[in-house]
Amino acid sequence: MSDMTDDELDLWSDINNPNNDADMDDWADAHNPNNDNYQGEN
Repeated sequence: MSDMTDDELDLWSDINNPNNDADMDDWADAHNPNNDNYQGEN
């Protein structure tokens, strides 16, 4: 079982999908509290 949230799992699958434009920059944004795309605790 993973400790990732559903949002993180969705983003991770997007990053690993060659047909999707998501990349590690999106992952970094999702984990940066100063970024609008932050997915962590508010």
